[in-house]
Amino acid sequence: MALPDSQDAAQAHAPEAPADTLWDVIVVGTGMGGSTVGHELARSGRRVLFLERGNFLFGSADRGNGTIPFDADDSPASRLSRGHWPLPLQGRTSFGPAEFFAPLGCGSGGSSGLYAAQLERLLPVDFKPRANYPEASDCTLPESWPISYEEFVPWYRRAEQLYGVRGTPDPHNPDPGSALRDPPPLSARDQDFDESFRALGLHPYRAHVACEYLPGCLDCGGVLCPRPCKNDAGRTCLVPALEQHDARILTGCEVTSLEADARAVQRVHCRWKGEPLVLRARIVVLAAGALMTPTLLLNSVSKAWPNGLANRSGMVGRNLMFHASDFIAVRPRRSLSALGPKKAIAFNDFYVHSGAKLGTFQSVGVGIDRGAILYFLRGRMQKSPAWQRKLASPLLRLVSILAARYFRGAGVFASIIEDLPYLENRVVPDPQAKNGMRFEYRYTAHLRERTRLYRWRLAQTLKPHHRMMVLTGADNINYGHTCGTCRFGDDPASSVLDRNNRAHDVENLYVVDASFFPSSGGTNPSLTIAANALRVAQSIEAQLARGGA
Repeated sequence: MALPDSQDAAQAHAPEAPADTLWDVIVVGTGMGGSTVGHELARSGRRVLFLERGNFLFGSADRGNGTIPFDADDSPASRLSRGHWPLPLQGRTSFGPAEFFAPLGCGSGGSSGLYAAQLERLLPVDFKPRANYPEASDCTLPESWPISYEEFVPWYRRAEQLYGVRGTPDPHNPDPGSALRDPPPLSARDQDFDESFRALGLHPYRAHVACEYLPGCLDCGGVLCPRPCKNDAGRTCLVPALEQHDARILTGCEVTSLEADARAVQRVHCRWKGEPLVLRARIVVLAAGALMTPTLLLNSVSKAWPNGLANRSGMVGRNLMFHASDFIAVRPRRSLSALGPKKAIAFNDFYVHSGAKLGTFQSVGVGIDRGAILYFLRGRMQKSPAWQRKLASPLLRLVSILAARYFRGAGVFASIIEDLPYLENRVVPDPQAKNGMRFEYRYTAHLRERTRLYRWRLAQTLKPHHRMMVLTGADNINYGHTCGTCRFGDDPASSVLDRNNRAHDVENLYVVDASFFPSSGGTNPSLTIAANALRVAQSIEAQLARGGA
């Protein structure tokens, strides 16, 4: 699709007088949840307005060259131009105070503009989470999600088709009705990994990736894709909603609060072009991410909502979850070409293994070059005082160059280990913090033990054929997979949203980002966010058709 100049495109799709219109739907955020739900509703003929804090990153916007830059300017304006969240995240974990740039996106497409495009399903076992952890008595896992895996399957299929997901069936969760497209051939090295893993009794499959794999594809994990190759939410849903279905967008627009009476949201308060702006809509959909969506709700205080909007349960901002993720270098059996797709192989043999529920194992979708390694080392130093003591900043460049040479022939994989919800793990509004919020997170002994168990079982399984090295340390929190802070459920006393992702006590307020997760599962969250957004769009459309809100 030919796109016009980026600034002109944003202006062309901005309404002339946004405050004068009663919109059918206002969508706050254009990541995987927001773009998908907005596209579906605009396609139905609804008047949809997207509000995006970041830039419009299509048209003539400089989307880089598909690789992580070796020297990156971390000023807010530069980060926004690259689609990254502009300011450091602040909080406290069991490892101490934290202030660092999280792997979160900001701009058209949200974090999906930076993702490695692996779109995996949760497994059926994830939808009854409490039974998986009978020993974790202090966590807040529910007995089940308010909808079943079987109810979710049609939406997974639709999302896989919409985002053009390629791959082969997961032997641990096959679906003959899936619309998976054929993946490109593996590199010689990854073909050998696949054969070796099978010989070791594992069940690898081709990773489920939303990518067109145009000639010369770089996979573009961690950065914007400069070509129409990676199927992120911006390219797949946001731009078509604007270009084909008459949706509108305001970029550089920060939503500051929602004004509501006891029944419904009446106005959306924003700052746009440095000036206050007040908007109205029949339905308001929050998709600002699992950190900023609860912050916005908690900041929306009124006589009707003294503890924050939709927070009669006291659950808004609580039950914060990430994942524990290790980067693991695996030596191949012999030296072979790695030329081929980077997001290549996954397996779920340790998802549930010998009575323990752990998570997935998958190829890392980033090339192991000096820019990627420097990015990794800088992130480790920001988050860990121990790493700061081990490695002085001036040595980072040299170490990154040497490490790129050392790992040139290795395959680098990642684990994704399920995190559990706890009331004390939460998001807290803080006007003194750089983002107006901070987080509090306890890394539990239970999670530490499951991480240790995963590493040990993987090493024992691969040992006959491969040497492996865990590249992460004790602090392996995956801040790119934030979820859980506005969980959905059937009981208004223990959840924020109902089974259709509508706030229990606010008839025109929905949440479609990863905030809704009542458990994190053990794999990438993006496909579940997209599938759920399609499901929720159906409920919103039905409410609008009835004349609701």
